[in-house]
Amino acid sequence: MMCYSGGRFRSRLKLDSQTGDLTVRNIRTEHSGLYEVTSSKHTLNKMFDVSVVPVDDVKSVSVLVGDSVTLQTDLTEIQRDDEIQWRFEHQNSPIAEIIRKARKISTYDGPDGRFRHSLQLDYMTGSLTIKNIGIRHSGLYEVDISTSSSKHTIHKSFSVTVSGEMKSETVKEGESVTLRTGFTEVQIYDFMTWMFGDTIIAEINKGAQLYDDDERFRDRLQLDNQTGSLTITNCTISNSGLYELNINSNRHNVHQRFSVTVSVPGPSDKTAWIIGTILLVLVAAAASVIYCLYISKLKRRHLSCQDKEKGTLDALFPKGAFPSWQK
Repeated sequence: MMCYSGGRFRSRLKLDSQTGDLTVRNIRTEHSGLYEVTSSKHTLNKMFDVSVVPVDDVKSVSVLVGDSVTLQTDLTEIQRDDEIQWRFEHQNSPIAEIIRKARKISTYDGPDGRFRHSLQLDYMTGSLTIKNIGIRHSGLYEVDISTSSSKHTIHKSFSVTVSGEMKSETVKEGESVTLRTGFTEVQIYDFMTWMFGDTIIAEINKGAQLYDDDERFRDRLQLDNQTGSLTITNCTISNSGLYELNINSNRHNVHQRFSVTVSVPGPSDKTAWIIGTILLVLVAAAASVIYCLYISKLKRRHLSCQDKEKGTLDALFPKGAFPSWQK
């Protein structure tokens, strides 16, 4: 049994050696058409008319960070022979699946663990719920539904956009601050833009690009090409303000906002520094005095012991008793 996956089907076909079922993965509109299967041994001849839904029919879902979202299959009840598989971002391995005949219902963490403790699958309808959703859960979700009442697989797509609430960062003048995207890796087809007010200061479009011609950011910006996080070094008061991150692709749109406040050391900070310095000097002086007193006491004790020893010797051996050595 062989599977030919050249041309438009390159790396997309999977043939079940037990049943002969054919799976077309990461399907496109160009894969629409008539599929036919024949078997001379079993006198089998079946035809499947496949229509691929264009990307415009992808359902868009927007949700805030920390909320939950349910992607509906629109099924009232899964039948005995139905199978459902959920995938994320065209990955080969599913993130959730139901095989009703085998009484199997499973959710998976994903290759990078981003879905750990986040997924819940409805055994009756096959709908998928993502709990406590985060920015890295943004993207394209696809479900394939193989039903006993139909000879073909139903395919649905959902574009999930997760928007974060405004994050606040406070930093002292001269220090650095990093505005983190929450992503582990930027995809090659993501277009990412960092803005300060109405000014573009950095972007990633198949490579990182910094725009630090503005005097406020000259030689102060660092862009992580893997995660998209932006670092501002040696912050000044002029770097205070609203920073916005926009990520656009054919899969999802992400918008994040960061409020950055740069503070300068005020009079209270200087006063605290002066008081701290004075206290340190006083403690050092007190320690020095205590040490000197301790040494002086030891010396007095030593001299007292010497006087006592001398007195004892004089009492035992009066002067003149041994003139030969007591000189």
